[in-house]
Parts: sequence; C-alpha cells; structure tokens
Amino acid sequence: MQFEKIIIVDDDPIIRRMLVSHLQKQNQVALGVMNAQQAIEEQKKEPADLMIVDLQLPDASGLEVMQQVKKSHPNVDVIIITGFGTIESAVDAMKLGAANYLLKPFTLEQFDVALNQLIQQRQLRSENSYLREQQQVSSPELLFSSTPMESVQKLIQRVAPTNATVLIQGESGTGKELVARAIHANSSRKDKPYIKVNCAAVPENLLESEFFGHEKGSFTGASVKREGRFELASGGTLLLDEVTEISLGLQAKLLRAIQEQEFERVGGNRTIRVDVRIIATSNRDLLKAVEKGIFRQDLYFRLNVVPISIPALRERPGEAFFLIEAFIERFARRHNKPTPILSPDAVHKINSYPWPGNVRELQNCAERAIILWDGVDMIQFDDLIPNLTFSPPPSISETPLSTPPINLNSSISIQNLLVTSNKGFPSVAEMEKQLIIEALQRTKGNRNEAAKLLDINVRTLRNKLKEYSEIDPLSPELEESAA
Repeated sequence: MQFEKIIIVDDDPIIRRMLVSHLQKQNQVALGVMNAQQAIEEQKKEPADLMIVDLQLPDASGLEVMQQVKKSHPNVDVIIITGFGTIESAVDAMKLGAANYLLKPFTLEQFDVALNQLIQQRQLRSENSYLREQQQVSSPELLFSSTPMESVQKLIQRVAPTNATVLIQGESGTGKELVARAIHANSSRKDKPYIKVNCAAVPENLLESEFFGHEKGSFTGASVKREGRFELASGGTLLLDEVTEISLGLQAKLLRAIQEQEFERVGGNRTIRVDVRIIATSNRDLLKAVEKGIFRQDLYFRLNVVPISIPALRERPGEAFFLIEAFIERFARRHNKPTPILSPDAVHKINSYPWPGNVRELQNCAERAIILWDGVDMIQFDDLIPNLTFSPPPSISETPLSTPPINLNSSISIQNLLVTSNKGFPSVAEMEKQLIIEALQRTKGNRNEAAKLLDINVRTLRNKLKEYSEIDPLSPELEESAA
C-alpha cells in the first residue's frame, strides 16, 4: 500500500534526509520540514495522509502539531518520534490519537515495522468500512425454479472460486447484478470490497475519474484528491454495470487497467497498482456492438473470459408464479401483514403475462399488491398490474399481430402500449421502439428531453436509435435524431 504523501517533521536534518530517502526508495512520496509552522502550512497546501513528527520541535511540541492537523484532517495518521521518551509522554501521545511512538535512535528496520503495522491498520479500517456498508452484498439470495436458471446457478458455483473475469448478459431486470453479487459472495474475495460502477448513469466526461480517481486541480471542480473505484475495490471485486455505455476512448484505458492491473489517476503521473476481479454486465449483445464498431474487440475478448447469459423471465417456464409467491411472502413479513392467497385467475394470468420488465417488474408488482392489500380478499391479477386489459398470448395458429398504434394523448408507459392490444401482446422490442419514437415525437426530436421523459441515459437512447436506423429506416422526421 502506498501513502498519498508523507511529511517528516524534525529539526534534525540527518534524520529528515535519512527518512525521506528511505521512503522514496519504497516509491512513497515524502517531504521533510524542520518545524511545526512549516508542517502545518504544508498540510494546508497539499495534505498528507501520514505525518512523522518529532516530540520536541523548536516552535511547538509534536503533540500540539498532531492535535492541530487532526482538527482539519481527522484521517491523517501520525507517528511520534523522540529522543527523550517517557512512559507518560507515550501514553499522552496514544491518547491524543498517535498511531505509534518510536524512541530515537531507531533503526530503519524498526521504522519499517511501525510503518507496516500502520498500513495493516489502515487496510483493516478500509475493509471494515466497506463491509459495514455492504452487509447485504455478502449473502445474496438467488430464487429460481426453472431449468435455465439451474444451469446459471451451477455456472456461478464453478466460476465463483476462481479469479476469472465474468461477462453477464441479459435483458434489464433479469437479475444480472444479483448474479454478480453471488459470484463475489462465493469467492475467496468475499470479505473484501464489492464496488459497483453504473456506466450508464455516470456522465461521460466524469466516467474516467469515477474509474481511476483524480488529483487535486486536475480539472474544474477537482478541489480535492479522489480515489477511483479501481482503488477502492483493490483486493475485492469491481462490477462494471452496463459496460457498453463506455466511450471508445475510455475503453482503451479500461482495457489497460484490467490487463495490467495498474493505472494513473486523472491529472496524475504516479502508477497505482491494484488487485481487482472484474465482473461486467450488459443488457445488449456485446458481439453485435463489436460488429457495429461501438465496442472494442480486444476489450470484448478480455471481458468475455467466462460468459453467463441470464434468460428473460418469459423464457423460464413456471418461474413467474414461483417468484411472485416468494416475493409476496417476503413483503408481507416486511410490511407486518399476513401472507395473502392468490386467486386462481391471478395464478393463470401470472404465468401467461410476458413480464417485459422481468424479475424487477414482478418484484415491484408484488410489493405494491401487498402494500395496497385490504388484508381480507385474495390477491387478484389487477392488484398486481392495475389498469391492464389482459388476454392470454395468441396461439400459434393465430395470425401474428401488427404493432399497436401509439396514443399520443396518454402517458408514456409499457402498460399503455399493452392496453392498445385487445388480442395479445407486442414484443418487448416493438414496445421499446414505439416508446422511444413517441418520446421523440413529443419532444420534437430533442434526444436529451426524450431521454428524460423515458427515464433513461441519453447515450442509451442514442445507441438504440442507431440500432433501429440500421435495421429499419426511421421516419424522415426522426432520422435527424438518429444521426
């Protein structure tokens, strides 16, 4: 582990030079100053995360320096050194927050022991902090009853104990992140950090800093140094969620970081080395993205070491009813209600409904039904998905349906599209495309406004429009939006 900066405060020039030289040989950034005033000024100008302070300085005591810098920088560690040590001064130093206490003359070996002890303490604090924040990550629950998901579970069990990079693909809401958490929780890294980056949610100009961190002053608004997600995940797992949303330029830097396990912060020139397992997810076909030139082929091969494909809920026979029963029981306990019974009609429709939002939609519907349940009657299908005109999907012998027209006077939602059909359901792809076209019509082709209306990232909208224009040309008034 490397410290960002170490300040040695001692009026003895020989000790200052010796420690600075020794630390620099270990690739640490070290600076020596001769008194308390210089130490405090340097800490204000460019903060250190470790200070080695002599107990007796010409203008103040080392304990006073420690107390003052800790007021403005409480996370700074301080090692007190002195040639006039007493038990009382050692006790006072530790009470005031010193990380260690060394008596002069000490050897460089003794100094290294104290430094390594501090490094271990800092790593433990960091790991404990992440573990407290992510207690739920450590034991994810994968619920399934179908053969396709049983195959996924077996693959998770085989790949989790390794350090292999994993690429998880599937439609939105199928449970890609839950699978990623299960891999981490069953790996040798389970007690280490699990860090997630939602590549679609972070603005493109900030994503590099999100990955690799930045130095103070490296760009407008960078008022303090910031560690990136690769650093925070060192020793553990880094999830790159919706990895296809990363620009081509940043993909090259990401490839190097994954392959070499090293990088430089934005605005920095010091190489930082990490040990990170990568899991990536995408709701798009990465190979098709490579063919279209929007995703690097070398990065695709680097990520696709172990591919896991999550089937849509409509492709898991009988699992919708199994899951909704499990979620209803869970949410009933959470909201302090008895577990209700599903009506026979609801059971039939649950297994017939295509669940375009997959497991996420099903889970939200189950919780809403429990919250609004009167505590007496059986749960009906309308309690799960209200205001939906339902009919079973057409049989094979029936004529395929054309895509239903958009009602521009209604709100934009999948349910509005479903209501327009009185014989069956359009495909998920058709619904998605029509929602996007309607949003662009309403916003007169403004992609930013359309993305807000659809509650998606503008990059996702742009990529979808490119897909549509390549497969089937859009109407003339929307061609400009797709360009």
